[in-house]
Amino acid sequence: MRTCPACGTENPEKARFCLECGTALVDAAPPPLPPGEERKVITAVFVDLVGSTARSEQLDPEDVKALVAPYHARVRAELEGHGGTFEKFSGDAILTLFGTPKAHEDDPERAIRAGLAVRRALAELNAEDEWLDLHIRIGIHTGEALIMLGARPSEGEWSAAGDVLNTAARIQSAAPIDGILVGRTTYLATKDAFSFKAAEPMQAKGKAEPVEVWEVVGTQDEAGPRPRGETALIGREAELDELLAFCDSLVEERFTGLAAIVGAPGVGKSRLLLELVGRLEGRFDVHWGKCLSYGEGITYWPIMEIFKSAAGILQSDDRETSAKRLDAFLETLGTEDLDELRTIASALSNLIGIPTTPRGTYTTSDISQAELHWGIRRALEILAREKPMAVIVEDLHWAEPTLLELISYVLGEESDVPLLLVGTARPELEDDAPGFLGREGQRRTIELQTLGPEQAAALLTDLTGDAAFAETRFAEGLIANAGGNPLFIEETVRMLREEGLLELERWQGEEMRDVPVPTSVQGLISSRLDRLAIKEKQLAHHAAVVGAVFWAGAVAHLGAQEGAAREDPRPGLTELERRDFVAHLKASSVADDEEYAFKHILMRDVAYGQVPKGRRAQLHLGFSEWVKSLPSSADEFVEIVAWHLEQACVLSREVARSPIQPPTSEAAAALADAARRAERRESLREAHRYYTRALEVLDDRHDELRFELRLRRAEMAMMLGQLKEACEELLEVAENASRLDRTDIESEALLLLGDIDQRQGRIPEAHQRLTEAERLASLTEDGSLRIKVAFVFATFVGDYQGRHDDAIERLRAAIATVEKNGDPALVAEGHLRIAALLMSRDLAAAEPELRRCLELASDLGSHRMEAEATSWLGMTAYLRGRPEEGERLCLQARTWFERTGDTYFQVQNVNLGLAIFALDDGRPEEAEAWLREALPVALQIGGWAMVFTYWRLAESLVAQDRLDDARELVAFAARSAPEEDAGGRAGLLMAEAAVATASYESTAAATAFAEALRLFEELNRPIDLADARLALGRSLRAFGDVAGARTELERARALFSRIDATTRRDAIDRELAELVEGPAPAGPSIEQR
Repeated sequence: MRTCPACGTENPEKARFCLECGTALVDAAPPPLPPGEERKVITAVFVDLVGSTARSEQLDPEDVKALVAPYHARVRAELEGHGGTFEKFSGDAILTLFGTPKAHEDDPERAIRAGLAVRRALAELNAEDEWLDLHIRIGIHTGEALIMLGARPSEGEWSAAGDVLNTAARIQSAAPIDGILVGRTTYLATKDAFSFKAAEPMQAKGKAEPVEVWEVVGTQDEAGPRPRGETALIGREAELDELLAFCDSLVEERFTGLAAIVGAPGVGKSRLLLELVGRLEGRFDVHWGKCLSYGEGITYWPIMEIFKSAAGILQSDDRETSAKRLDAFLETLGTEDLDELRTIASALSNLIGIPTTPRGTYTTSDISQAELHWGIRRALEILAREKPMAVIVEDLHWAEPTLLELISYVLGEESDVPLLLVGTARPELEDDAPGFLGREGQRRTIELQTLGPEQAAALLTDLTGDAAFAETRFAEGLIANAGGNPLFIEETVRMLREEGLLELERWQGEEMRDVPVPTSVQGLISSRLDRLAIKEKQLAHHAAVVGAVFWAGAVAHLGAQEGAAREDPRPGLTELERRDFVAHLKASSVADDEEYAFKHILMRDVAYGQVPKGRRAQLHLGFSEWVKSLPSSADEFVEIVAWHLEQACVLSREVARSPIQPPTSEAAAALADAARRAERRESLREAHRYYTRALEVLDDRHDELRFELRLRRAEMAMMLGQLKEACEELLEVAENASRLDRTDIESEALLLLGDIDQRQGRIPEAHQRLTEAERLASLTEDGSLRIKVAFVFATFVGDYQGRHDDAIERLRAAIATVEKNGDPALVAEGHLRIAALLMSRDLAAAEPELRRCLELASDLGSHRMEAEATSWLGMTAYLRGRPEEGERLCLQARTWFERTGDTYFQVQNVNLGLAIFALDDGRPEEAEAWLREALPVALQIGGWAMVFTYWRLAESLVAQDRLDDARELVAFAARSAPEEDAGGRAGLLMAEAAVATASYESTAAATAFAEALRLFEELNRPIDLADARLALGRSLRAFGDVAGARTELERARALFSRIDATTRRDAIDRELAELVEGPAPAGPSIEQR
């Protein structure tokens, strides 16, 4: 035997080229690379003889051998003949594996066909020798296993390990006598090819849950297409038109032609073929055949299927019935040339497997290949003479050379009949049979490309029946991962539907993560990977560990890490590119290196999944070291390093005997670096996810680091408006920081808790926690922490104790300290906080503070701070007489907030501000829309943000005459408002006053207004007080109290003038000018008061 240097296949001595991969064989071939281990999805088949123990007990040993020997030989022959790999005998049980050492895209189907063949073979043995009386049970299961490549089971070496083997054995034991039972994964992968009936779930020993099983009833009709689903034809209209035009010319000009549909696996060849055949129905007689990739005597298999279909012969017909049907078919041919008829009869008898021609003219063994081919061609021509005929041959890339010669022979003979041959094939057919495909004359080749993004989205819509599904983030990821391959999309949707997961609500806003590759797609890609030479396959594995995009240098580094000679991987990568696995990218993000990408992310996923987890962990660690060795890689590739170290941790923990210790500290540190980088980019959600992932890789040995990271994650949650989550985490952090004697962590946790308390209206708790945070910060050497505490405490003093001047003085002192230390981010925050305090009392003074903050934020590149400053500048511009500028700035800020994810500030300021602008301008419907959008986050935040949102929402509903809705809303708000938050209570009272005014309840309105005014005065918030007096004046006018209305409007005008809110002042001037004695036309009467 001659061993192939590329793939390790054993070849006959006379072979010049490898029969598996085509590599040239030389006498001094170096030994193949040593065998390794791979993870693969395989299908295990257990066959066991029923009652053999009891029979053996009654028989002589020689009789036992006579009983068992033919059973073993025949079963093994059938299983191996369908592509199975014999694993072992265990008593009378036979274990055979499909999918190893080389995978095929249809391994589960092959396994079931092999089981059916075994059952038929034993029935034949029993018919030949009744004494044998052999009966079996067969169990089949598909699942992941660890495969030892190159193992020799005959010498006691194991070739597969995994639960799939145990489950197949358990399923076999539950099968009925002479029955075939399959597990769920096998059933789902083959239910279009076979008929099944559901069996009772079995309670298998050692299994936590019952195992679902199905009994195989039989095969589906093979003489025709096997549609994957009723999907629309999308993106193939031009190709269909070209095929139909070729068919029209074939009928008109009466010639024999070949139309080949060529494309990569899953690109849609079968779907286009189905559409073509549908258009040809009625005009053409259509018969189907399919090339097989396994078994003996398969050369003419598709031609046999075609003639069985034409003669009406069923797969289940016995020889006698088949002979009768063939005889009847031959009578219909209508030829009077007896020699011609005898040759045709002999050829078709040979194809169908009938030992003599129907009339016994002569045996089929007497026919030569030339006569066989002539008889087939002539039979096809006679059939097409009466009516145009279409002969479909699927999967020509699996055709034997002899079959391709037959097709060329049929095409090569001149004829005047419209005979259409249609074939589907993969691109490798052009390499295997140069010149077979053609693009002119009698031959047409349609090359299918992948779908574009819009076409893929249309397919997804057609599959789900919901256009909204195709617009979800999950769908975007699915379409991107599929790379335009329809099968990948169809099978993923099918898998989700079968698992009950195809719900729009489930995937709205979700990315495509943790969705397994469908078994059918995994088998297809695995079979292509297994056709690669060993070196190319290892390159694919190493590239897959790097990622969807990879570099030649990284692949070489990983190969050297695993002990291979350091050599240039680019020739092997070029071969992978030729095989359509990867693409060479024009530009590289790594200097002096070549960059590549997998054609489809699913190809990368399957190649990655074949690498055993222990090896994967080592390779991830090795790649992180390669990245860190790059110049200037510290910041640019921080996320890449973090991900690979994280995977090394996860994988090394998933196996009990990992070859490496989890790099826990390095992974957590790298993930935390990635989180901080995301913070610098102000990607708050991303930062939150990175901190979470860092925490997940840590164990109990890293207590202090764990709480540092939890503190940072809680801060991100706060900025995202997730205050409940943040509060729960911070309470635990503060408690444990005290235990660990980490004063700095405890201080910052209390600081953030105090900030949450004041936002949610728990004012006493806020004061207590901020005071303690200030005390603890003073005990640390952390100057930035002391400044942060000073900032938050100053804001608290101004907002909740009404001491604005004191608060501003504290902030200016803190800013002066920070400016000496050179921290522009804290300086910008200080100016923003001063502006926030001034906006309620002096808009003119607030504006330069905001512009200074904006200038600093721009220098820092801080979009979040720019958005905060811009939103308040928008409010300032609006109130100071520049309403169009104000609205433009707020909309601009809103866009920035959406990018950063800072929902708290967006709800607190932008949406609320835009709603107020709309209310002032008489657009209550628009105001409601802004407030409804803000409400979910406002409810989560609680406190005054929630109450002020309710206040303005109630006003918008009242303005739309939806009083019942407004009343219900205010009642709900009253149950939720915190009692200790004076600002929140005042906002609720304003909402109640608006509803009371619209309800003509003057006393209730007066009471609510009076208490709200008292609270706003107590809080020293002139702008809120002015708004309240303006609302009171309008209420009094509505009730007909013109004098009272004038008084309150003039008070409001004075307040607005003092704080430089000229827009409101001018509006009041217009209202005062219109004010006349007597009831306002739209308001309630004096008597109603």
